[in-house]
Parts: sequence; C-alpha cells; structure tokens
Amino acid sequence: MAKAPSKPFFFDPGHRVILLKGKEAYLHTQYLRMIETGLETANGGPSARFDFEGSSTDLATLLDELRSYGLMQSHKLIVLENADAFVKRESHRRGLEAFAESTMEEATLVLRTTGDWRPGKLDKLIAKVGIVVACDSPNASAAIAWCGGRAEKEHLAAIQRDAAGLLVERVGTSLARLDMEIAKLAVAASGDPPVITADLVRKMVEPSREEQGWMIQSVVLAGDAGRVVRTFRALKEISRVPDQVLSWALVDLCRKLHEGARQFDAGGSESAISKSLKLWGPDSSPVLATARRLGGHEAAKLLDHAVRTDLALKSGGSQDSTRTLEGLAVILADTCGGRRSSSARG
Repeated sequence: MAKAPSKPFFFDPGHRVILLKGKEAYLHTQYLRMIETGLETANGGPSARFDFEGSSTDLATLLDELRSYGLMQSHKLIVLENADAFVKRESHRRGLEAFAESTMEEATLVLRTTGDWRPGKLDKLIAKVGIVVACDSPNASAAIAWCGGRAEKEHLAAIQRDAAGLLVERVGTSLARLDMEIAKLAVAASGDPPVITADLVRKMVEPSREEQGWMIQSVVLAGDAGRVVRTFRALKEISRVPDQVLSWALVDLCRKLHEGARQFDAGGSESAISKSLKLWGPDSSPVLATARRLGGHEAAKLLDHAVRTDLALKSGGSQDSTRTLEGLAVILADTCGGRRSSSARG
C-alpha cells in the first residue's frame, strides 16, 4: 500500500545537509530543483554544483570537495547520488557524521537515495543542521488530487476526477509515471482547454499488472465459464498479457478465497477479513461471498490445484501453457459459480 503523503518540503538556505530518501524519483527531481533555486536566490547567483556517485566515491574525495574553497564561486552544492551505497561502509558513515557536526557555510551537501536507507545517528545529526525529506509516493486519493493540479498547471488541460481515478488505478501512484501519462493524454485530448476523460484513459493507457489480474479474477468470481474464456483470450491476444501475470492472478484469487474461507470458518467477521486480505470497496463483496460459500475445505482444494498448475507451468510440465491456464480459469469459474468440478476436487 502506498504511504500517506509526507509533509511539504520547504527549503531553507541555512540547511547545510539535506537527505532525500525514498523511491519517488519525481519528488527527488523537484526537491533538488527547489534547493538549487533557493541557493541561487539566497546567494545572488547559481551555486557551483558537483555530483558524486555513492557506490564509487571515497570519503576523502567527497570531504575534500566539501571543504575546499573555489576561486570564483561563492557557494558549492555537492550532490551524492546513491548515498545508501556510500554509507554501507562504516568509515564513510562516520565521516559523514563528523561532517554533519562541523559543516561549512560555503557548501550544501545533498544526499540522495532511492534504495534502502538505515536510519540512525546520521539522520539525527542531519536534522540538526538541515532536514531529512521523505520522497515517497502518495496514497491513491492524494495522487488523484495531484493529477488534477498537475494537468491544469503544467499541461494546460483538465482531467475529470473519474479519469484521474482510473489513471491512478492503471499506472499506480508514481508521480513520475503519472506526469508522463498526463502529458501524453493532454496532447490527445480535445477541447479548449483539452479535457482528459475516462474513455481517453482507457484507450491510451495500458492497465497495470494488478488491474489486468483483477479483470480475470472478477470474471472468474462471476462463475460464467464462457465469459471467462472470452476474457482470457482477449487479455492474451489483444492486450498481450503474459502467462505469468494470468497465473499469478489465478493463484492470488485462490489464496484470497482460501484465507477468507478459513477465517469465516473460525468465526471471523466480514470487516476483519476484508482488512486482513486488503480488500476495499466493491472488490471485496464477491471475494467474501464466494469464500463464505466454499468453506475452508473446498477453498483449500482450489488453492492446491492452482498452485500445482502454476508449478507445472514454471517447471515445463505443461505442453501448452495458455490452454492449461485457460482450463484452470474455467475450473475456478465453475466452482465459484456453484458447479463443483471433478478436476478441482482432485
């Protein structure tokens, strides 16, 4: 699940060390631009920028640049990329801790990492002389709101709220990816200003792996084997969805049905089960209703059958993976629709 939105970042030219951490590349880019602009405004001219790669830079080189004086520039901006790789060496981490305790007024150090960052003493020292900034993707509702503002301010277009919701559903909450898609949609949209509609999103934006998976899951849960076959073939032949994604979707559905049925058998409530399975909105009702009806014993058989099928596909035990998956989908649809399959019963 995406994290809640972080507090807005406001750059203070007095910050001597700044840590940008998190996987949202868009925020890294925006915040670094804010830092450069803020320094230029505060110092009456652009800073001299020096970029270092954390995986290959040694401590002495970085500190020499931070502490040396240039003849022409009034201020230095030092950017250390992949800072997580740099501080994996204990001597490097201690060196940065020492610098944070004795910074230079003539230099601003920006540490950037999209990898795994181990919080500790360094973070606390940075916070005393600068700021630690989370660059995480927003949650879905915040991402939808961001799409509206971004479309209007940067792409001179309007995006309908249902279109923004569908866009987030299809590509996720990565702001960099959303911005790229909005730019593409704004060019294709009609009107003055251009209006991005849900229909336009459906035509131009490919569904994510999760949405492609939910397409087949929802049809299986409806219990119509004929519709399952038609949907399955459309996903394969038109959308070019890989077998691995379809297999994952079917196993994931069986896993949810089994876990839901097991919890119902143990006396669990619908709300508690929905929360544990991370089901929300209209997606939860068909899963819960089917899990309750199947019961733990029958759901366990379905999960076993799906897992064995997936294993056969991965180990080369199936001559025709597409037909094998299609057959599994039909068996699951028949069972979810109330028609017990001898294949599923094993």
